Amino acid sequence: MSEEANFAFVNDTILRRNLDITFAHLVELFSLSESSKYTDTLRSSFRKTVIIYTASIVEALLLWMLKQRIGEEALARRQTIFKVSKVIYDINPTERIVLGKDEVKVERCRFEKLNLDQVNDLCKEHGIISDSMFKDVDRVRGLRNRLHISTLAKVEEDYSKDDLEFVFSVARAVKNLARA
Repeated sequence: MSEEANFAFVNDTILRRNLDITFAHLVELFSLSESSKYTDTLRSSFRKTVIIYTASIVEALLLWMLKQRIGEEALARRQTIFKVSKVIYDINPTERIVLGKDEVKVERCRFEKLNLDQVNDLCKEHGIISDSMFKDVDRVRGLRNRLHISTLAKVEEDYSKDDLEFVFSVARAVKNLARA
């Protein structure tokens, strides 16, 4: 099976190629994480990197589905704001009579600015993923975010085979959903 077969359903050629390259790196690192010729610390480090790569694939596929099914324009946030154009009369320090009008403020959603947490939220909000997949992706995000050592509440020690199996199962489920 060729590398291209891994993400052949992705119609964005650059994304498909980047997914294939990342997957190839992930496979190599996974084999290193299983090798007994390395120390436990080094194998854990390989697992951590595999989790980071796998989370990036999950994020890319979720974002790709969001782009395919919803689009940036539909995700724009609209907010109505009352703009005061003139104060007519001060009643007291907290109340006044004013002249104004409602204005609609549109904040564009830029796909390139979204992080995994935001992509996951948007996919759930728009019915692209189920509640259970949302929770699983959030757990993957949590494992991936352990790379931010300054925000950890406990000492970072190990990434286990169970962590890898879980992350792989979520990636497989997201890939199957994206392929459907």
